Amino acid sequence: MKVAIEGCCHNKLEEIYKALEHIESVENIKIDLLLICGDFQAIRNTEDFKSLSVPAKYRTLGSFYKYYTGELKAPYPTLFIGGNHEVISYLWELYHGGWVCENIYFLGYASVVNFGGLRIGGMSGIYNHRNYNFGHFETLPYTESTVRSAYHTRKYDVYKLAQIRQPLDIFLSHDWPTGITNFGNVNKLLKTKPFFGPDIATGKLGSIACDELLFKLKPKYWFSAHLHVKFSAVVYHDERTTSYSESKEMSSTSVENPDEINIDFDEELNNPDEINIDLKDGVNQEEKNKESNNEKTLQDYIIEDEKKEQIPCTKFLALDKCLPDRDFLQIIDFPEANGKFEFSYDEEWLAITKATQEYLTLSSNAKPLPPDNEIQKKL
Repeated sequence: MKVAIEGCCHNKLEEIYKALEHIESVENIKIDLLLICGDFQAIRNTEDFKSLSVPAKYRTLGSFYKYYTGELKAPYPTLFIGGNHEVISYLWELYHGGWVCENIYFLGYASVVNFGGLRIGGMSGIYNHRNYNFGHFETLPYTESTVRSAYHTRKYDVYKLAQIRQPLDIFLSHDWPTGITNFGNVNKLLKTKPFFGPDIATGKLGSIACDELLFKLKPKYWFSAHLHVKFSAVVYHDERTTSYSESKEMSSTSVENPDEINIDFDEELNNPDEINIDLKDGVNQEEKNKESNNEKTLQDYIIEDEKKEQIPCTKFLALDKCLPDRDFLQIIDFPEANGKFEFSYDEEWLAITKATQEYLTLSSNAKPLPPDNEIQKKL
């Protein structure tokens, strides 16, 4: 089974599907599933602009409405998670997941589904420590503040995902896990995105919630988007490898997603990830510091080649957004996938959802969550 992975969608469905059809033609292959890692923007009509966190001058209908009305049909089964630029009013109606139109399925705020024999989990939104411990308190009509806070990851959803015990083949997140750069070519990344340096050095790049789940769930593959750059890494889960937050003893209050901003919708704009970063102040010294810091950190994660095949690992891949000459698509073959090419509910996830439903809070004061062993008894 061949699975296509897309980074940020930004309501460019037609362009993405045309790119896949081109790949099929050139490579003489058949793509069976498309996964989209957020910023899908399921805009049905102009009323949806009221619950879309995008600057007014960049609000356009895009192409999703054509699939929603039936003018077009998605040529591939498509699964997506939410990012930080979504029609919150529509996605909240499908909190547990559901069809946004024919052949396109929203995974939900946190969920697991099956397709072709693969277990695919995921979490929507991005991390922000200010709202992490709240319930899902946002309601219509959204304000300028709540239309943004509504897409912030909540501890409740992370808690549910942390109850998964059966292996996952794929996990989707919009955010990158904090510390994932320790497991890939960080120097190459910094050549493309030099302004990431200070946030990598201080542990502010990415989501500590995703970091926690990466080392808890240990999926075979983890796909992300959000930062508009291609980056790959391999995390070997041996006894020495712990989450970044554990290894650095980071508190949640010390880590705030640096990308809690309006991302670039026009290539003529400066990259928004540069906001609040003074590139003129001590760049050379920062470069020297991060090089020595990365060298020291990476040494902790080196695993002998002969042991790698014996250790479970997660292959991480982040992709760019859909634009010409950008790395926004990747095709991965899953030869072991031999089930029906259709979406189906996951039994373990249904049990987790039932066991944790009473703790879902629709106010800012979230209900206390019980220890894992108490929930596990209900599964």
